[in-house]
Amino acid sequence: MRNPSRAVQFLTALIVILFALSRRESASAAPAAQATRVMGAVLTRSLDRYLNATFSDTITRVAVDDASVTIEGTVRSVTDGVRLADIPMDRVLGDADVFATLLDVPVGDDGSFVVTTPRNRLREGRDYDRIVSRWQLVRETDQETVAISHARYADTIGCRSPELPAANPRSKKGLGGWHIVPKLANELEELGVAGVTINLMVHSLIALEPGQSTTPFQWQGRTYHADNRQLHAMDQRLIAAAESDLMVSVILLVGNPAKHSSEVLKTIGHPDANSDGTFAMPNVTSASGVDAYGAIMNLIAERWSRPDGKFGRVHHWIIHNEVDAGYEWTNAGDKSAIEYMDLYQRSMRLTHMIARQYDPNARAFISLTHHWADAGTPKWYGSKRLLQLLTKFCAAEGDFAWGLAHHPYPQSLLKPRTWEDDQATSDFDTKKITPKNIEVLDAYMHLPEMRFGGELRPVHLSENGFNSPDYSEKSLMDQAAGMAFAWKKILPLESIQMWHYHNWIDNHGEGKLRIGLRKYPDDPTDPLGKKPIWNLYQALGTANESRLADPYLKTIGITDWSAAP
Repeated sequence: MRNPSRAVQFLTALIVILFALSRRESASAAPAAQATRVMGAVLTRSLDRYLNATFSDTITRVAVDDASVTIEGTVRSVTDGVRLADIPMDRVLGDADVFATLLDVPVGDDGSFVVTTPRNRLREGRDYDRIVSRWQLVRETDQETVAISHARYADTIGCRSPELPAANPRSKKGLGGWHIVPKLANELEELGVAGVTINLMVHSLIALEPGQSTTPFQWQGRTYHADNRQLHAMDQRLIAAAESDLMVSVILLVGNPAKHSSEVLKTIGHPDANSDGTFAMPNVTSASGVDAYGAIMNLIAERWSRPDGKFGRVHHWIIHNEVDAGYEWTNAGDKSAIEYMDLYQRSMRLTHMIARQYDPNARAFISLTHHWADAGTPKWYGSKRLLQLLTKFCAAEGDFAWGLAHHPYPQSLLKPRTWEDDQATSDFDTKKITPKNIEVLDAYMHLPEMRFGGELRPVHLSENGFNSPDYSEKSLMDQAAGMAFAWKKILPLESIQMWHYHNWIDNHGEGKLRIGLRKYPDDPTDPLGKKPIWNLYQALGTANESRLADPYLKTIGITDWSAAP
């Protein structure tokens, strides 16, 4: 590409103009909708050019400590006018306003440079923590300021508790969407569960104005109000999990501002989210949105990473839900795949950078469905496509230690006989990744471009279950056979660290699905009754595994687990 930085600057400036036009009041909705579509097309092209651009000037490392930020790199293309731009996460790259904060770059004879600057500065009169900035080399002349490198986020972040131990789950057995059920208080120990996921509606944790049960706190020079009741309720779950020595992964969910009138949601929810989505993407495109969302993340990452464990512990953060199906589960309106990933990877990085201040082992996990090379519906993206885009953003703007939270349900969520899935093939272009071909996912994560620093990224199968269409003997046998089949496939795979079975108890809120280990709490004949799959799950990884699992070989139609299709 010739002169890639000018191309990026021109296209991004056009985005800014179109964005402003699309936000003006119009006599009809049609012109605004058309402007939004045009803006999206331009942004898609701009992002594609930016990610594929080759620069001879590079920022190689950004390190954040308690008081300062150090930026290192190499300049080869020019000898004068080189400056370093501090660009807040919410700003569009190439917008002239982002070049308002420029630092001198002392370039050595060999082209290398090191710049150290205070971690905090003023932004619009408020104290601003540059942990959420990205840094970009530019060349400044009398006529213009032009980007000459990719932008880069923090690579390393000073940690308050560097000795905080990493999670060390005793097995791959986990439980998804766990909550406290008093009458089943000892269930986790009985089942031998080593890890759980917990859903968290992040917007419920703060208010913008003080209330009867709130405590004020600050982030980025703005004041927010923590909801003590909501925090305390979550504390109880985390403390109970810690008492059972569980690895905890919290799923961060943002309500949809198109469906709710909450002022917090109007601030932190993406402004383009529409009512088709169950949840929304955070608003990472405005200072107020990033500040409020970052405030919540800073509040809870600090609270649930204390060395004394006073409020419990969160080990990892799953960033939203099934984002390849984002139009339904993490809505940001109609977006191309690259536009969507630009938003999503900012949310991932924000969580990563904030959490690493308090826990050196915390990871942000991308949440994906079993739709792989085939997106599933026209408005979805496909897991493989989003993973490819995430690695491109990481290659351009600095890699970070993310993980994969995958949901390898059977091809049809209604049918537990996953060994019959005909869309789950043994190649990287398979339409779906289900338990039948889960080894494809492991092989994909072994690819060099998927690794972090040469090491395998962890995979947590953070949601996976098998349906019993009813409570007949055949349905319950098929459900348990699906679990046995999946466990035997998953167990030897190196990248897969955890398998969170979903769901613990059948839930009327999941439509026709009965994927629980137990029956409905209000079942007329056997409320909360244990299904055969409960006993099987208890036996997995124990001396009783073969005795409980092997009878399902006949259901699957094989004589030995090594012959599993």
